[in-house]
Amino acid sequence: MVKPNIERNTVEIDLMDNTKMYVVKDGRLIVHDLPDYGETLIVSLGGKVDRLETTVKRKV
Repeated sequence: MVKPNIERNTVEIDLMDNTKMYVVKDGRLIVHDLPDYGETLIVSLGGKVDRLETTVKRKV
């Protein structure tokens, strides 16, 4: 759950939610849902997050 506070320019996030990853880029909060099985790679360019690359796997 994300609760923005525009007046103070802050956001409250749920730290108990292990299925999401939060990235801040240029003052914006980006919520990324993590896969059940797989990996998420954070690619940076110039010291800033450029993109997220997610590889989804299937457990048999």
